Order: sequence, then structure tokens, then C-alpha cells
Amino acid sequence: MKIKIVLFLILHFATVILLFSQEKDFKCIDEKGNVLFEFKARFVWPFSNDMALFKTTVPDETNTKLVWRAGFINGAGEVVIPAIYDSKYSTYYGFVDGVSWIRNPGEEYFYLIDKSGVRISEKTYAKVGSFNEGMCAVYEDDKMGFINSSGVEVIPCKYIGDSWFYDGLVCVMDADAKEEQFGFINKNGDIVIPFQFYQAGYSGFVNGEARVVINGKTCLINLAGEVVFTPLLTNNCDNFYDGLSLAYVNPDRSGFGFYDRNSQWVVEPIYDHVTSFKGGRSIVEKDGKLGVIDTTGKYIVPIEYVNVYGDCESHGLFIAVKDNISYFFNCDGEHFTDKDVKYIFGSNSGQLHPFSSKNGKMGYLRKDGSVFIEAIYINTEPFSEGKAWVY
Repeated sequence: MKIKIVLFLILHFATVILLFSQEKDFKCIDEKGNVLFEFKARFVWPFSNDMALFKTTVPDETNTKLVWRAGFINGAGEVVIPAIYDSKYSTYYGFVDGVSWIRNPGEEYFYLIDKSGVRISEKTYAKVGSFNEGMCAVYEDDKMGFINSSGVEVIPCKYIGDSWFYDGLVCVMDADAKEEQFGFINKNGDIVIPFQFYQAGYSGFVNGEARVVINGKTCLINLAGEVVFTPLLTNNCDNFYDGLSLAYVNPDRSGFGFYDRNSQWVVEPIYDHVTSFKGGRSIVEKDGKLGVIDTTGKYIVPIEYVNVYGDCESHGLFIAVKDNISYFFNCDGEHFTDKDVKYIFGSNSGQLHPFSSKNGKMGYLRKDGSVFIEAIYINTEPFSEGKAWVY
């Protein structure tokens, strides 16, 4: 009987491995299409700091079942940090500024490691953010502080507000304050702009300016806390992108348009919704139809689609949908390609767009819409740091 049980367990374990260890044969390619190396894993993520997160399944400590684990591979194809970490919350993982959050299996707290896998933070946290400008939000009892990329908690957990620094400052308020007043602190935790702004939420600096509410009107201040723009046409404004700020004129938050720093409407407030300009283009909506305009208000993509998404910065194109058909436009409003494509994906600020053909295979298109790599892969991903995963 014992022999039968042992044989059953062995066969069962072999079956589990067969079912759950279906690793994919990933290829890492460069921007010339050359295969740099191959790697077997269940999932891989884009490179960041020359490190890529991967997930796979490994036998547990009892050798009777497979469990998910996460590790990291470098740009040379070497597994420098083995798959030993908890994979359930790996969305928090990823190297920035040479460090990454990780969590041990069976534990509830995150800590920082360096690119060799060495732990560098003394404290652990149940909730963490992501690094920006060398700082990362961390939380204790729903109160926020900040840790630097050396693993030091330089700002104690006593705030609520924005989780990212911009231009060296972050918008927060004291979590225990009797009145909800926002201000700005620097990376040492010093108060640079006093907690004095009563507003619906936090703000952030863009090109040295941040939105704050003063006497019921949204204004822009500089890094010294001085008011540098007060809207005259409306009580609201946004940061300036491509020289224009979006604003609305109706109490129901409709009637969107764009004005310049001279408080002159450049794009009349006739739209139900708009996006801030990115790369000189904005998606606009009116009466349920969407299109794309330039900074003069001229239509780059006609306002006749039920959905439009994309931009001219990270995405590099616009995808417009009507009658369940997707149309692809470049940032000049020209049809992106006449090739046999089913879908085109964003370039992630790179020069190549992953695309899927109507036969279900995937490849890459150049910025001009021509084919760089024919649709021969099951899956392709956007390039990051000059490399991309395909299989």
C-alpha cells in the first residue's frame, strides 16, 4: 500500500509539473532584430536598470507541489537574482535607481534589495509606492512617508498626499491636521511652501509650476510658492503643456477649451472633454464623438470616432475606433500603415511598434508604418532600454 501511495504521489507530482511548468521560450532581441539570448520562463517584464523581472514555477520545500516565484535576469541573459521571491505582489517589483522592492514567500512586508540581491533597507512596509526622483512613498497605518534609494526612511510616515516628487518637491498635508491644508516639502522633509492651500486634492509641479487653490480659484505657483498665473477667463486652469492650459466654463465641468498665458482662448471652449496636450496633440470629445486636434485647434484626426486613445509621446500614434473597426493614425493625422494589420501597440517612446497581423502572428513596424520584422512571433513586446522580449 505504501508503495502505491508513493508511486501515486510521484506520478501526481509529475503531472502537476507537466501542467504548470509550461515555460515559454523567450528571445531577447535588440533594435536591429538580432537575438541576444534565449530564456525559459513563464512570464518576463521589460528591462529597467538593465534588469528584467521574471516569473516561473519551482518545487516547494516539500517537493510535492509547484509554487510561483519571481527573480531577475540582466541584459546579458544571466539570472543574477534567482526565483526565490513571492510573486503575488510582483507589480511592486522592478529596478529603479538600482533598487527594487521584493517580498519573501509567506511574509506580508516589502523591503529593498540592490542589483546583487542584497537587502539594503532596515525597515519593512506592508504598502509601498514606486521610485521617482530618487524617492519612494512608504506607508504605516495609512500614513505616508518617503524612503530614498539608499534604503533610508528620510521622511517619517505622518503625511497624506501625492506619492511622487516633482522638481524636488512633493505636495502633502499633515495626516493628523485638524484642517485639510496642503503644502510642499523637499526631499529632506523640510517645509518649503507652507501648508496653506484648501483644495480637493494634492498637486504636482510641471516645468516648475504647480496648481493650487487660492480664494476659490485655481492658480499656478512656482517653486518658491509665488503665484505666477491667475486665470481671468475661468476659475480653473491646468498646468501649461505646449504653451496651453485646458479649462472649462460650465458648472457641470463641460465646455472645455485651451487658453494661453495671455488669457486668450486659442481653442474655444466647445468640447465636452479634452486631454492635456502631449507632443502638440490633444484628444477632444463633443456630442459623443472623438477626434484629435493640434495646438491651433485644427483637426488632425476627424471628430467622428466613438473612441480614440494614444498620444504623441510614449504611444507614438492614435487608435481611433468606429463601427468596431480600428483605424491607426500617426501624429500628422496620416493613416499609419496600409499593411495587413489587426492591431498596433504603443512604442513606449521607442522607434518600433509591436503589431499583430490578421493571421494572429506579431511583428514590428517602424515609425513610418513600414514593416521592420514580419509577423512571425506569437507575441512581441515594446522595446525598453534597446531590448524587447518575443516568443
